[in-house]
Amino acid sequence: MISPQLAPAIAAMVEAQKLTFPILWDEKSKVSTAYGLTFSLPEDLKQVYFGFGNDLAVRNGDPAWVLPVPARFVIDADGIVRSVEADPDYTHRPPVAGTLAALRKVVEG
Repeated sequence: MISPQLAPAIAAMVEAQKLTFPILWDEKSKVSTAYGLTFSLPEDLKQVYFGFGNDLAVRNGDPAWVLPVPARFVIDADGIVRSVEADPDYTHRPPVAGTLAALRKVVEG
């Protein structure tokens, strides 16, 4: 997993979700931007986030107010992308079964 959040926010997420895998920090969303997977929040949505006490500029250490599009990549040992699932609608997450099937194919060769 990769996240633009600073270490304290990542640590809180790991603890709250009881995650057992590493989370990589995507400083200022450089990686997700390189893949074309970021979007800027408009001013009205920034106000909604502030209303929830969520200041992305502070949480992510980046004044740009960008978020990554939720995406899953399966990349084999040779660096070949074997599966991509991405949807700009953050409320729509693909079923895990597709990702697991792609991982199995990579492991099985």
